[in-house]
Amino acid sequence: MSTILVIANDVYGPKLRSDLIYVGHVAYFVEKTRLSEVEISCSPDLVLLDVEVSEEDLGALCRALRDREVARRAPILAIVDEERVRGLDFSSGIDDFIVKPYSLCAVEARMRLMLWRDDRLVQTGIVKVGDILINLTRYEVRVRGVPIELTLKEYELLKHLVINRGRVFTRGDLLNQIWGYDYYGGMRTVDVHIRRVRSKLEVAGESYIRTIRGVGYTFEPPSREAEKGIL
Repeated sequence: MSTILVIANDVYGPKLRSDLIYVGHVAYFVEKTRLSEVEISCSPDLVLLDVEVSEEDLGALCRALRDREVARRAPILAIVDEERVRGLDFSSGIDDFIVKPYSLCAVEARMRLMLWRDDRLVQTGIVKVGDILINLTRYEVRVRGVPIELTLKEYELLKHLVINRGRVFTRGDLLNQIWGYDYYGGMRTVDVHIRRVRSKLEVAGESYIRTIRGVGYTFEPPSREAEKGIL
């Protein structure tokens, strides 16, 4: 049984919450327009976010959610219209999406997959992608078995990029997510730390962190690696 926080309008939200309760979840509902003013009393395992076509700033909605300590770590599953998929920006903060119209079975299956990934990560404490292995309990990083010395911020930055590999983050995203929304340093802080992490990883002869010009950064394992994932 999982705790699900439903963020939607007052037309679809209550029905979706009732459906989730019916299939055995603990579910809470917050109306989107009141997200910034309502106190979230639960600590959700997952957030189900209904995205309407008219909503342009998905990032602002996700940031309002991440500002809440209780929901900061919960994965976000967005429910979107088909016409919205092409321009869907994963750097906005969502972790996965499902397209409308949807069935409850499809939504629950996607939620189970996302929660299973999180549980697996928590249980093992090990993330392995290509030649990089991160031990989350020991704050240890190894490349091809060789320990890599990182500062705490360098470690947090690399861990965030690796766990969300393939997703592009702007400098602002990384600054907020690693240093916090109350950090007043400039965007150059991110560039400096990316450069340091790269220099430490590239002693192994591979480039893992890719610059997306005009946007930000993404973690991209070498294409020759056939096996990548969470152990």
